[in-house]
Amino acid sequence: MTRPAPMPPSHPPLLVALFDTITRLSSEAYLVGGAVRDALTGGYESADLDIAVKGDGFEIARTAADTLGAKATFVPLDAARGTGRLVLGGPEPITIDISTFKGATIVQDLIRRDFTVNAMAVSIEDYREFGYRHLIDPCGGQADLRNKTVRVCSAEAFSDDPLRVLRAFRFAAILGFSIDREVMVLIPPNLERLPSISSERIRDELFAILSAPSSFPILRVMSDALVIDAIIPELKPMRGCGQNEYHHLDVWDHSLEAVRAIEEVVPRKLWCFGEPGDMVERYLREEPVKGRPRWALLKLAALFHDAGKPPTRFVDPTGRVRFFGHEKISEQLFLVVAERLKLAHRETETVAKWIRGHMRPSALLARPTVSKRSIFRLHQRFGEDLIGLFALFLADLTASRGPARPEGLDDTACLQLQKAVEIDAEMTHAPPTSLLNGRDVMEAFGLAPGPMVGSILKRLAVLQACGEISTREQALSAARKFYRQRLGEESKESRG
Repeated sequence: MTRPAPMPPSHPPLLVALFDTITRLSSEAYLVGGAVRDALTGGYESADLDIAVKGDGFEIARTAADTLGAKATFVPLDAARGTGRLVLGGPEPITIDISTFKGATIVQDLIRRDFTVNAMAVSIEDYREFGYRHLIDPCGGQADLRNKTVRVCSAEAFSDDPLRVLRAFRFAAILGFSIDREVMVLIPPNLERLPSISSERIRDELFAILSAPSSFPILRVMSDALVIDAIIPELKPMRGCGQNEYHHLDVWDHSLEAVRAIEEVVPRKLWCFGEPGDMVERYLREEPVKGRPRWALLKLAALFHDAGKPPTRFVDPTGRVRFFGHEKISEQLFLVVAERLKLAHRETETVAKWIRGHMRPSALLARPTVSKRSIFRLHQRFGEDLIGLFALFLADLTASRGPARPEGLDDTACLQLQKAVEIDAEMTHAPPTSLLNGRDVMEAFGLAPGPMVGSILKRLAVLQACGEISTREQALSAARKFYRQRLGEESKESRG
């Protein structure tokens, strides 16, 4: 395919030196995979390159690293399969995987790959000039790029590696493509093999899907194909679990709809209203773990926030469906899955807090105005993750459109949540210096370190944040009042 292109940037000198070294060490060397795909869709430079070579890719990678010296690091990946990695240092490090042909020729290598859009190659010499005049495309990847279709290279693609089932959805989500019908037919026979895949690999593919700007359509297809049931069976009981008159969908479809709301409503309502909205966007785009933004964690929380409803569902004497304590069971189910997927502790803690507290912001809607006191108390409990809690609550509310829902509730909720975010941003950016510390409280009342000291300090912090006290004397007076109240409470408990 001859592709007219704008003037490309030059490759980094160290990368050019690597190309020269590889072409000396191998009679045939080709850039393959994602870098070719991305270049054909408008990009040029990539921080991750895959190079297929004729010869021992492992040894070629090792020798190239030795030749390039201190600026190149060799990482042994798989000597038996002839795969080694080079990391080129610099302001923007580049990772290059070098692997032996999977087959006698580059064409045989390509047809053994997963998807047609990843099964194209150009020679290293061609790539050096950013040219694609001699593109090697045995599986029709160019046409699938134009048609925005994910298609496998062969009918054996999934049986060779069942993880490719998830990768199909990953590429569809990231590229905004649809999955070919023939591919969907190949999925069911391979579902039972998905649980045998390592949890880390499943986690990485799932997060790649959830990190996409629009993962809801792909999650919907995955749900219909029973792929989600296969990788997270804890969510399966949500299917068909009916709800009360505040909902128009069963528990599972409601949870998927909440993901849609996170993608479509939260950006419009919570991060598009000035500086506080910018804070929301920055928070959700941050990555507690590299490659896994809070944006993806929030969608994961949406999938699990009502997972505890099926086991807690009952009908009260009035005929109303209820789910008392479902948020605690939802959290427990999530913790089981988080451990299996080996999420980082900070990721698990954040999502668990959101799930456990996802109903708490409903108290904001019970009052005509949002008070600083209520937001500060929430901030004490959830810290910076209060922003995510507000986003999850809005998504949950948006996904609940049953006949009992009051008219105009969405607009009211958005205004209340925007005000809550503004108050939270103000408290976060300019937290007041405490008027009293723990030593002050202990000296004033002759206390030893313990829960009472912490309780008094927390209550003082609320008053100070709300502007009800502003001096040390006022803080001491309020502390005396709290101290007497606690003594009275403890006295009642001892008599009881």
